[in-house]
Parts: sequence; structure tokens; C-alpha cells
Amino acid sequence: MSDQLNNLNNNPDDQLETGMKVLSFCIPLAGAIIYFTSKEKSPNKAKQACHFALYGLALGVVLQIISVVVSGVI
Repeated sequence: MSDQLNNLNNNPDDQLETGMKVLSFCIPLAGAIIYFTSKEKSPNKAKQACHFALYGLALGVVLQIISVVVSGVI
């Protein structure tokens, strides 16, 4: 069982492509969809898509807060 988990974690083909990383970052909903569709067969791809979607979501929230603060000052 442990060997199977190590094989899944060390699979070089189980990496998210750069374009999909950018898509997940820019459109977090797409990252969530990628996560749920590939979490069984490609856990590393799913994890990366989830992380990039969360990073994009966090950046969007921070930019929104900055926008509200700046527009409130003006």
C-alpha cells in the first residue's frame, strides 16, 4: 500500500501543465473543476490546480480590498 502511494507521488507525468496552472490561477472556478475531475487518477495535478485556484482567489480578494480602500479615499 505504501509503495502505491509513493509511486503516485513520484509520477513525473502527474504534473499540471503551465497553461492549466495559469488558467487555474486566473479563473479559480476552472481550477476547482480540474481538481474535482482529476483527484482520483492524478492526485498531484489535482493538488496543484487547487493550490493555484486558491492563490488566484486570495489575490482577487486582496485586490478587491485595495480597490475599495482606494476608491473610499478618493
